[in-house]
Amino acid sequence: MTKSVKVIESWRDQQQKKFDELQQQFTEMNQQKMAHEQRLELLESLSGQYSVGSGSEASALLLKGIGRFRHQLDNLTNLQRQELALSEVELRSMNARLVEQHCQVKKGDKIIDKRMAQFQLKQARQEQKILDELSMNRFFHRR
Repeated sequence: MTKSVKVIESWRDQQQKKFDELQQQFTEMNQQKMAHEQRLELLESLSGQYSVGSGSEASALLLKGIGRFRHQLDNLTNLQRQELALSEVELRSMNARLVEQHCQVKKGDKIIDKRMAQFQLKQARQEQKILDELSMNRFFHRR
């Protein structure tokens, strides 16, 4: 194997390591996004649970407390929606970086394959040249 192939393999291994690290980060970010989704679903389900039915007796203090709580719950729900949206943007960005890094790894693989094919072709030609010379020598020695 040639020295240039070893250098390229080393570079490709570095790119693969970066890809693996990005893949791990992507997985963690995806888990965070799913956690944001779960929290949002929980907050949205809580909002419907805290309402006063029509015709039921409720004190002004209770209504005021429920109103304040629902307002805070709405604020938390909006913040959670923003967190989820931010998480989705970060996840798309990370996905783009992941795809780009995967391309780098594949470029390294293709370059290595091309260089190895050239190296093998060169070796095959040298072997064929040696075999031809041996065959010629044998032919002339038999005469």
